[in-house]
Amino acid sequence: MLRKCFKIPSLTTRNARTFASAPAQWVRKSAQTISAVTIDQPDGMLRVKWEGTKSDWTKYNPEWLRFNCQCSQCRQPKSNQRILDVSLIPDRVALDSASLEDERIHVRWKCPEHVGYISVDRLRETADYVSQPSVCSRKTIPELCQSSVTISSETVIDYHDLVDQTARADAICLLYRMLLQNGSAIISEMPTVSGTVKTFVETVLQLPVQRTIYGEVFDVISTPDPINVAYSDAELKPHIDLAYYESPPGLQLLHSLRFDDMVKGGESVLVDGFFAAEELRRVRPEYFRLLSTVPVTFEKIHYDRKWPVHMTYRRPHIAVNGAQQITALFWAPQFEGPLFAPLEQMSAYYEAYKTFSKLIDTCSSRREFRLAPGQMIIFNNRRMLHGRKAFNDGGEGSRHFQGCYVNIDEFKSQALVTLMQHNKYPSVLPHVGNQSC
Repeated sequence: MLRKCFKIPSLTTRNARTFASAPAQWVRKSAQTISAVTIDQPDGMLRVKWEGTKSDWTKYNPEWLRFNCQCSQCRQPKSNQRILDVSLIPDRVALDSASLEDERIHVRWKCPEHVGYISVDRLRETADYVSQPSVCSRKTIPELCQSSVTISSETVIDYHDLVDQTARADAICLLYRMLLQNGSAIISEMPTVSGTVKTFVETVLQLPVQRTIYGEVFDVISTPDPINVAYSDAELKPHIDLAYYESPPGLQLLHSLRFDDMVKGGESVLVDGFFAAEELRRVRPEYFRLLSTVPVTFEKIHYDRKWPVHMTYRRPHIAVNGAQQITALFWAPQFEGPLFAPLEQMSAYYEAYKTFSKLIDTCSSRREFRLAPGQMIIFNNRRMLHGRKAFNDGGEGSRHFQGCYVNIDEFKSQALVTLMQHNKYPSVLPHVGNQSC
């Protein structure tokens, strides 16, 4: 049974155990089919016409087709892994014939001769990028960033729906869709029991917890001698966690175990980093180019702890692919080391840095909210910047969250498998921050 969504200001409403149906664009659309296939002359490219489209034909390179042949001689049927020895493909390959049958393009190559096929699905998923790579960057990121503002604020899903056998399918699909599209979601009515966050990942998401230098589960609570600024009552500016890892965590979960009324401040802050970066590209494209090309040092060098750590990693703040789509964001001012850059770039870099920092603090995707006990926020650590306001516990109060991480690739895989199984695969798959093209 589907239940109605409500937003962060209403999180204290205890009886509203409802959530909404999926956004329309996330219900899988009917597959687009091919109306005509031909071999172009004189360039020898395969040309495909998509039914119902007014655009030009999509062209496919003969070598691209040969490398992606899906016949049993080229791919093992059970594992779907390539078994073709690509070193045996000559420098130049040419198409002899092509025909459409049973949702496959059957192709005959010559010199040397080979007969195989490529599915219409495979051609469809690559059509825009193969023909017009620039179209892809305008097809996903701006729409994705806009949707995170216009579709809804943070959506609350009741924990009981995720563990109830009747409601679970709809609830888990909604959760994955919100994480893919909006980058975050809130779960309400969670048990306020230590360790629940790890159990949630393993039993509800059915994923392993990603172990880090902070263990599998970490406690976000003010301590006298914190090994991380998060373990104090200080303000935390928006950032991603563990930017000094080669592969920072994908999902982060923060479960509120205790947040006493006497605690003043401590509101959580969430900013859509992809949205902020697109805004920077719009208003100052030269600054966007700097932050997507100049490597920055992220570091965690801390020997005075139970498990001494010495970690550094250099990468630009904004990762983009060949089509200039944003594929990941790395913003963690608290963990930045010295900048290694040519002297002539430094002034411009710091101007770009300060501009982006101010934009993060003022952009329309920024949200502040108080996470009450029994509520848990899940967000994409590669896209959403999180932080908190400074707080005062009044001497006796407590603000205690418990958290853990999930690997970005395992999250993406599980989300897509789950949505596919329930026929709710997204028509446009947004980037999740794993730097995939």
